[in-house]
Amino acid sequence: MMMRKVARHEPHGFATWFRLRRLSPDTQPRCPSGAATLSRDDESGFSLIEVIVSLAIISLVSLAGFTLVDTLASLQSRIDARYDAIQELQLLLSDLSDDFAQADPASLTLASGTLKMRTQVCNASGTVSLSVVDRSFRRTSGECISGTSSYSEIETARFTVIDSERAEWDTWPTDEALHAQAVRVDIRMPDQPGALTGSIEGLFDMPDTYAK
Repeated sequence: MMMRKVARHEPHGFATWFRLRRLSPDTQPRCPSGAATLSRDDESGFSLIEVIVSLAIISLVSLAGFTLVDTLASLQSRIDARYDAIQELQLLLSDLSDDFAQADPASLTLASGTLKMRTQVCNASGTVSLSVVDRSFRRTSGECISGTSSYSEIETARFTVIDSERAEWDTWPTDEALHAQAVRVDIRMPDQPGALTGSIEGLFDMPDTYAK
C-alpha cells in the first residue's frame, strides 16, 4: 500500500503574526529579580517649593550667624572698655599711694572738697591737688605734666582726714586736731550700662616725718 505525504499547511498569516509578536514593543526583557530599574521619577529635579524652603532655611541660618557675630563683637568691645577703665583706675590709685606715702603731713589741707599736700612729684618736692571737676577725678601738679592724672566718669568723690585719735574730718587743718594720720578717699561710680559700678574706698597712711 503506497502512502502519500500530506503537506502541512499553516494558517495564513501565522508566521507574520509571530514575527510581529516578537518585535512588538509591548514585550520587553525583564530584569533579574532584585535588580534596580531606572524610572522617569528618579531623573526628576527639585520642585519650586523645595527650592524656596531650602533658601528660606539658609537665610535663617545666615541671619542667626550674623546676629551671633554682632553680639560677640559688641560684648568684646564692652569687655575692652571695662578693662581700659580698670587699668586707668589702678594707675590713679597707684599715684595716690605714692603721693600719700611721701607727703608732708603738716602741708595737708582739705577745703571745699579739694585736698592739697606737698609731696615728691617728678623727682622733686611739689604740691599735688586732688579734686572732682565735671565728674572727673583729677590729680594735678603745677611742677610738671607727668604729675597730672585723672579718671573720668565718676559720680562723686569724698576726702576724709583721720587724726591720731581716729576722729574723721571733712576739713583740714583744724584747731581740735594736730596730726593727720591717714586720708580716706571714697569714689562712687555712676550706674551706667557697661561701665564700672559701685564704690571704691582707699585708705592711705600719712608718714610721721617728711623727707625733703
